[in-house]
Amino acid sequence: MADSSRTTSRQLRVVPDGIVAHRNRLRRRGGVTAVALAMIVLAIGLILLFLPGALTGALGFLLTFFALPTMPLFGVPAAGGFSRYAFSFATSMLLWWAIGHFASLRAMRAVIASWPEWRREFSPLAIGCILGSLFSLALAAVFIGVL
Repeated sequence: MADSSRTTSRQLRVVPDGIVAHRNRLRRRGGVTAVALAMIVLAIGLILLFLPGALTGALGFLLTFFALPTMPLFGVPAAGGFSRYAFSFATSMLLWWAIGHFASLRAMRAVIASWPEWRREFSPLAIGCILGSLFSLALAAVFIGVL
């Protein structure tokens, strides 16, 4: 009986908007937040793709490419098809979740960890992922002969 009261008292110690609650929320939602950001960028890119005009099409393709950085692994710029886009979507969302979760784990090294720390850790990882994706797109364009 003493163990159950001790467990109950430990659960009540977490302040609803306190440091521990922010750390727990960051740990649970870091990967999901990264996936949500990628989905928002993908939605904006797809909307721009369907609008008429060369500029909106190019910008939409770039935003779609930012949201789905594993598209070159499946040869999407050169070849299409539903299965290639589906695999690219699934692996990209998994990649964004892993980056977001890793950023949340790195952000939790600080004593007080919340979303600004997560953003500080997530930004370089996301920029590196996007730049690597753009580099692979440029490399594919050189080998195909477009550039």
